[in-house]
Amino acid sequence: MSPRYLILLTTLLLTACGPTDEGLALQADYLQRLNNAVEGDGAAAFRREQLLAYRMPPRRERLIDIPEIRIGLLDLLIGVRRCPALQQQISLRNSSLGKQLQPSNRLAYEGDLLRALEDCRNALVRSPDPALSATLAELAEEKRRQLPAVFWNALNASGEVERYLRFADQALPTSAQEDDAALDALAQLAAIGNGLPQRLPPPVAQLDPLLFALHSSVQGGQLITSLSSLTHTLIQASQLLEGRQQRRPACPQGKPTPRGRILQNIFVKFYAGGLQPYLAQVHQRGERWSLHLRQLSEAPQAPAATRTYLLSLGGAEASLWEMFQQANRRHVRAWQQTLKRCGLAPGQAGWEGQAASSDQ
Repeated sequence: MSPRYLILLTTLLLTACGPTDEGLALQADYLQRLNNAVEGDGAAAFRREQLLAYRMPPRRERLIDIPEIRIGLLDLLIGVRRCPALQQQISLRNSSLGKQLQPSNRLAYEGDLLRALEDCRNALVRSPDPALSATLAELAEEKRRQLPAVFWNALNASGEVERYLRFADQALPTSAQEDDAALDALAQLAAIGNGLPQRLPPPVAQLDPLLFALHSSVQGGQLITSLSSLTHTLIQASQLLEGRQQRRPACPQGKPTPRGRILQNIFVKFYAGGLQPYLAQVHQRGERWSLHLRQLSEAPQAPAATRTYLLSLGGAEASLWEMFQQANRRHVRAWQQTLKRCGLAPGQAGWEGQAASSDQ
């Protein structure tokens, strides 16, 4: 592939990405300049079809069938008149609105119901009713047993969670705003899931802001796109550097050459001064994001499809996150070997920390 053809591919890529996709534009520019510097045959452009490897499984594969627990509600309502909070929760569930609870609202409801059940059982200690106490204890035990499944349905049926964990049309901007609210929300949801069934889920007033934080963030999907595209870019760039070393080293005598100086200029100006800060930004976000995804995948009763998907993104092995880190390490080694062979690496006599003014 000729440099001219590479430039054409880059132009097409930038057109497809749109004028605001700074992350992909930066990567395409870096590959073009590096290819020219090593006098390569071109690098393959990132294709959006590569993102399909991280497509979320269908919702039907991620939802859990939860059997309805049937109790003598009328008798229970009569028996718990001394427990108005529990009476209110049971009445709410049997109302028309209660029967149409959204999965996330049901998670909060089950927590409220179990807290009301516990309060009622404590109240009945003062005026024992063995039959009612046994009914309440049985109901509480069954409800607690279902909590992990209710939790996963709340997440898997949530448009907010799906939006946050679905790859985006664009990569992260080169100067993306902080995304602490969404990352904190992801961490808190993981903590809620891992605490079940011993710790009850929080009420809706605490759950809704977590889902809203995920809904308000576009950076979850953008991060997936950035990790995938950067992995591709780093592999292609490493192959360009390694290929030049194998085919025709830039500094065959181990001393600086004009071609070696060109490569050093690319390293200083377009890698260290351009791509590397973007890599650091993506790495910083991805480190927290992948950790919380792993923590979330450990929550009990995770559906197989959901757990597999979470680990394909942020797992410690064979995941998008791990492949990005491997590609990053490989590219650093490729640059180190190239510049050291020329005596132009940081710390060597020929090192120049400032890029030449001429463009490459």
